[in-house]
Amino acid sequence: MFGSQFYVVEMKGTKGYTKTIGGDNLGGSMNGSIEQLKIEFPFLDWDYMQDPTKGEFVCDMGITFHPQGNEPLVGLWKLNQLEASFGAGGYLQGDLHRVNTLSDYGGLQAEQSIQRKERTHVIFRSAYNIAYEVTRKMNNQRNVFQEKDVFTLTDGYLEEVRKVILLYREHASKISYGVRDEIRIGGRALEQLMETVDQMVRGFLLTLFSKRNQ
Repeated sequence: MFGSQFYVVEMKGTKGYTKTIGGDNLGGSMNGSIEQLKIEFPFLDWDYMQDPTKGEFVCDMGITFHPQGNEPLVGLWKLNQLEASFGAGGYLQGDLHRVNTLSDYGGLQAEQSIQRKERTHVIFRSAYNIAYEVTRKMNNQRNVFQEKDVFTLTDGYLEEVRKVILLYREHASKISYGVRDEIRIGGRALEQLMETVDQMVRGFLLTLFSKRNQ
């Protein structure tokens, strides 16, 4: 009705193609992910995407922490620590996702407040436990079974049950699963974040250690 149109395009499934493991610093790892993105998807015009006159470009930037040990381990976020961190970051009240019957462990997702969005260009934050990916579908849905199939015990349902049991007894039991902290940030602010993230982390750790020593 306004004589114009716009498109909303979401690009999913790129994490496996662009992730970096380790590195000398966070900024270098982030920059490596961007460079890998450009290599894997050369048809993306990075400069055009970052031009605010052409549209709004946001991307998810996440850091994964994997537990290490002599046997497979599962990392979990403590909800009280997550809530304190999200609160300090100015996020709105989000959605808690508890891990099964564990009341103190799970994930948290929340939108950023409008005032802080304008200053930080951070839109959304999600902290979750990667163990949920064992049965996650490509569209992020967790509905493994259809209710009607459960009631009627169809052959398809029984086959899906067999596959899930196999996942937990064989494949998943041999792999460690960590936790992930992810923010959705404007594309133009991402490059500035890469340049300053290591300095910000060092400053935070120095402050934290000084408080502990007092």
